Amino acid sequence: MQRPYDKMHKQTSTKTNMKAKVFLFFLLLLTVNLQAQDIKFPSGDQELDRMRQEVRQQPTEWEDFRLRCFKMKLWMVLLQQQGADLTGYLDIDKRLRKIVWWNTIFWNEGKPQQFTDEQKVKLCQIVDDGFVALEQSQERLAEHPPVVKKSDRPAYVSNEKSPNWTHYKGDNGLSGFTGAMGPQQGEMAFKFPVGLPWESAPVVEGEVVYLSSPGMRETLYAVDIHTGDKIWTNRQTAEIMMDQIYNTPSNMSTPVVLEDVVMYRECGSRGNKGPSRDLVYVDKKTGETIKQVEAGHVDYRVGLPAFDANEKYAIFPHGVQDIEAVPAIAQSFNRIICRDQKTGNKLWDFNIGHTFCPPVLDGNQVYVANQIGYVYGMRADLKLFPASSKRLAWQFRSKGSVNEEIAYDEHNVYFGDNAGFVYALDKNTGVERWSFQVKNPNPRAFRHFSKPLVHQGKLIIGGANQELYIFNKKNGELEGQLCMDDWVRAQPTAQNNDLFVATMKGSLYHISLKNKAKIKDKIKMGDHAVLADLVSTDQYVLVNDTDLKTRCYDLKGKFKWELSQIACFEKNGNRILIDQIAGGARFMSKPTVVDGVLYFGTPMRFVYAVDAKTGEELWKFEAGASQCGAPVYDQGKLYFGVHSGEDEFYCVDAKTGKPEWTQDIGWVFGSPNVSDGMVYVPSIDGNVNAMDAETGVLIWRHRLDRSICSEPMLEKDQVFWGSWDHYLYAMNKKTGHINWKFPLDGGTDSGVPIVKDDRIYLPIGGPKFRCLNALSGEVLWEYFEQGATFNVTPAYHNGKVFASTWRGVGLGGICVQSILYGMDADTGDILWEHPGGGLSGPVVGADGTVYCASVSDPFFYAIKPEPTEDGSPQTLWMYDLGNKVEESTPALYDGMAYVMSSDGYLHAIK
Repeated sequence: MQRPYDKMHKQTSTKTNMKAKVFLFFLLLLTVNLQAQDIKFPSGDQELDRMRQEVRQQPTEWEDFRLRCFKMKLWMVLLQQQGADLTGYLDIDKRLRKIVWWNTIFWNEGKPQQFTDEQKVKLCQIVDDGFVALEQSQERLAEHPPVVKKSDRPAYVSNEKSPNWTHYKGDNGLSGFTGAMGPQQGEMAFKFPVGLPWESAPVVEGEVVYLSSPGMRETLYAVDIHTGDKIWTNRQTAEIMMDQIYNTPSNMSTPVVLEDVVMYRECGSRGNKGPSRDLVYVDKKTGETIKQVEAGHVDYRVGLPAFDANEKYAIFPHGVQDIEAVPAIAQSFNRIICRDQKTGNKLWDFNIGHTFCPPVLDGNQVYVANQIGYVYGMRADLKLFPASSKRLAWQFRSKGSVNEEIAYDEHNVYFGDNAGFVYALDKNTGVERWSFQVKNPNPRAFRHFSKPLVHQGKLIIGGANQELYIFNKKNGELEGQLCMDDWVRAQPTAQNNDLFVATMKGSLYHISLKNKAKIKDKIKMGDHAVLADLVSTDQYVLVNDTDLKTRCYDLKGKFKWELSQIACFEKNGNRILIDQIAGGARFMSKPTVVDGVLYFGTPMRFVYAVDAKTGEELWKFEAGASQCGAPVYDQGKLYFGVHSGEDEFYCVDAKTGKPEWTQDIGWVFGSPNVSDGMVYVPSIDGNVNAMDAETGVLIWRHRLDRSICSEPMLEKDQVFWGSWDHYLYAMNKKTGHINWKFPLDGGTDSGVPIVKDDRIYLPIGGPKFRCLNALSGEVLWEYFEQGATFNVTPAYHNGKVFASTWRGVGLGGICVQSILYGMDADTGDILWEHPGGGLSGPVVGADGTVYCASVSDPFFYAIKPEPTEDGSPQTLWMYDLGNKVEESTPALYDGMAYVMSSDGYLHAIK
């Protein structure tokens, strides 16, 4: 921990005794020794490099084990992102796995694992050996960096009749083959920014800026506003279980700064038995965590762990979000909870209905709204029985949903709704002062308006119709209106007559408010969207974007500094992450391509339609939470669900993005499947759903015993579902009748079965890969690999199955090594193996080329599946994606491949 406020004082003396001289002599020897052991090949992480020196000098003891083990794993992933060889580390991971549980929630009700003295000794030795193995990998990387193989193939000539890629893995059976040609040269056609749902805004106090970080190690920064230099960093140490990336809390909230502390709210995975459920209090001077108070689990895909606080109260929305529970509980936020800041005790808990509006605390008053348009003024200070309506000082019904934060001044509250109305209400009574309806509210927006800005007698608000509105705050008269280059989602900021507005194109507008509003300048900050509210002082403007970048400008628009909100360094044009984003995988949506249009979801809640050749945006649709699956195309319509936050499943017009219908079926992780006028959707709450594709009317529903995370597959009259309840189900697709069920020895998860010609090729999260008869559920063959994990969707083509496996656990969601197998589809015999996969499934082009990304290196591979003389397949070319691919499986179309990387971009490869 950096402590800039601590001062070290030198004490001098005119008389130095012999003991002091001896001490100085040995100190000199120690310094020389440390210099001799300086890190020859730096990692880029100063904390890690200091630890590398410490490990050389002092073997790991139990007091050091937890942090050293954690940093060892982060080092492994840091090397992976640069394409390093980690073969020597695989044995370290295996030794660790023999002692440490995968997940304490499964094994010990969320309580920490206890170790014997003998186990402690072994674990400390494993860490020391792990540092040695990674030292060797670091040295090999420096002396022999990976060579990215280039293609010698001719450029592909476009074919306007290319087969469409309408579903996850291309078709109803999820086979990964449609007959579309894939890329031939392995070169970038374009990159489209996707980003995170990063709504965490900077908070300024004096000359210090407080910034959240979603890292596994680093969670909060105090930064000098003039230079961007870090004053202190708040850090956490993850538990030593094997799925650390999912188990470690993430900070995605806007900090709240009080007199002595800075607060943030955690989000993540693993439900209410996991560690991601607290309000965290950080000392303002030192950056050390003081205490944590439970606030309830927030699933990280919600992306909005909202809260507010003052010295007396902490308030936050709550809903039971626990997909690990049996049965799973997946609620939207529907209550407001208030806790006493001194004691941490819950003062009250009040139900207001589904809400996406972050609550605001104004002294003893709370302002919040819900999805059906009710706006509430609530009393924080009254002691009432839980259901007492006296908690509500007032309520007001707007014309549409209010899903964005409410602003207030000394007299009024201000907000916009999705019907296109902007309102001013008396903040004490809720009486309407004025309202104004704008033209053409965007039907594709989940939140049409930004949070309003109150400034110098004006109310300024941006819209998803690309318009900026300036009202007289007293009477609602429209005084100005300006067209921006994209949606305005972030609250603008202003100082005197200088107004700053950011858009989802990454543009920063500098606008003069003198007389009639006028655009003075337009600054291109980056290519990622800005969702977080802007902040300004009398000298600077601060902007956070969805690429986790904070930028500072002066009031003339001159750039001052930039800081990454996730620890990193730059190498060969890539951003190499020192830390990892905590809570779980983010960039998971799988693209589809139809008639020259590319469709994909994003972690930042938007589904995009872009030109498949150029990457030009055609339209975007905003939902209430992240999309993990593929938007599926059928008969001119696009179908998709969202994971967490809201319960709606969407059908939109594929050409325009205009909503056709919605159906309330709960959270959805996997992609839907569409066939013969019916839509099949798995739900986190344990239901499998079949709906009419034209109307969304539910035809049948069947509840299984746990969450269904994987995609359904279809062949003939059957639909197949895998579930966390450890079964694979075959159902009649018209009626939902269960034809058979097969026990899995573990649930289907990210890896999904595929079906082809009455055969199911079945991966699960364990060491078995099976082939089943699709008509009976009979096992035709089985492949077993000790210590492997087949949690990856395979592909099938021309009598071969291409299946990927994890080797080692790593951080849980990021394994040590991933291997792609070519297998005989009739026997399960291994024909060859090649790097790739791990979470992202392979796909096959029309010429038989196998394409595969990787979760354990940054490369996208094109593989000729016919083995060479030595029995290995030929790597035709490699493409550097800049980072791993989590669960996004490529789509192929007309000589192109499309895949989403965790570098924050959708890559189009030609």
